[in-house]
Amino acid sequence: MDEKGRMDLAAIIEMLRRNNKRMMETALQEALNSRGFEISQKELRQALLVLEARGLVRLHSLDEEKKLVMLLDEGA
Repeated sequence: MDEKGRMDLAAIIEMLRRNNKRMMETALQEALNSRGFEISQKELRQALLVLEARGLVRLHSLDEEKKLVMLLDEGA
């Protein structure tokens, strides 16, 4: 993973921490973009898959389009 990818992962984790450890995927993308992280939906989903594989987040599909992103307890 390149430097930008690592920065995106850290920004995603920090954004989730600031928002009670859960956000809708679209709200997360908008919040990141408003803070200067120009991230596409495809890039965000790839980053979330990496974080999920590392056991840091869990994704819940609410329907075909809406996804809830939850930051897992770091001690768990």
